[in-house]
Amino acid sequence: MDKRLLFIFITGAQFSIAFAQTRQYYFVNVSLDWTSAQSACRRDYTDLATIETTADVDAVLNTMSNYTGKAWIGLYDELYNSWKWSLDDSTFYGDGEYTFRNWFPGSPNDLNGPQLCVRLFSVNSDSLSRWDDRQCSDVRMFVCYNGTVNGTLSFVLSNVSLNWTEAQMFCRKNYVDLASIRNQTENDLISALISTGDVWIGLYRDKLWSDGSLSLFRHWAEGQPSSASGVQCAATEFGSGRWYDEGCSQSLPFVCYKKIPPNAKGFRASEQNETSITLQWNKINNSTSYVLHFNGTETNITAPDGDGPVNHTVTSLTAGTRYTFTLFSVFENVRSSGVSIAAATGKEFSLRRLMIELDLLAKL
Repeated sequence: MDKRLLFIFITGAQFSIAFAQTRQYYFVNVSLDWTSAQSACRRDYTDLATIETTADVDAVLNTMSNYTGKAWIGLYDELYNSWKWSLDDSTFYGDGEYTFRNWFPGSPNDLNGPQLCVRLFSVNSDSLSRWDDRQCSDVRMFVCYNGTVNGTLSFVLSNVSLNWTEAQMFCRKNYVDLASIRNQTENDLISALISTGDVWIGLYRDKLWSDGSLSLFRHWAEGQPSSASGVQCAATEFGSGRWYDEGCSQSLPFVCYKKIPPNAKGFRASEQNETSITLQWNKINNSTSYVLHFNGTETNITAPDGDGPVNHTVTSLTAGTRYTFTLFSVFENVRSSGVSIAAATGKEFSLRRLMIELDLLAKL
């Protein structure tokens, strides 16, 4: 598709906004395939929507109250780069060890539908200790990791056959986890445990977020994700908020997001007199501006150059009066949630009143 035409379509699109804690979501009522929607979000916003909580689910639904169909979100399936180890302990893996792979030629291949779990062939098989993707519902023996015994890695071959999820539960209950394989030496060691056939190992495939988020939050509809072939992208259904697998080439509206900037830290009243209050806060960066809300009015404030705090003086106030100030950080027209403080002006003393009070003090 011509990018110039795409820009015209998005500019004229119907969209609305909802606020979430860390992201501001935008519903774009233009139907595109998933890849084109991703490109449009990355160009005009931050990325396709990442959804990490039920509050985020509600915020997405609030972007379009009168739409009941489906819309793309940022979750997708990638055949080669979305593999993870069941043992998710970063200290266990050295450089390059988390991504060690020993695939059989032509694998992974999603033969006859999505294959999200991995088996290891024995050293005596025709596949020579290589790996292959399979349906997780298959039943086979498996290898558990049992930590280090006398300075040596310990692996245990099961004597029962289970599906991958059941095998993972068994290993976590009785040992540490399903076996991770970090290098060729460990691959050969585990393969030697198997006299024939193949076993489950701890590698499995999970969908990825377009923006690289590691969030494990999922909000699938019943029966989802689907086991059908060719449904590698996720869409949310407006109404229920639940997620569905869909073919990535299908044309749907989509939900983008922009990051909500953080609130300024150190917001305080640094100085006050009878008719003015000076407010001060820590500068976030040179790209962030601020909006001060006070007495039903708003003032736009640009941070000065340099690394020091930001100062702003509010004048023409009434003496001896308490005021509430709310400060918003603003980046790319997106506001933070805001932070509020209360501060009071000093009391005004006339010269005559001061003389009366001094005279009263002298008579005491």
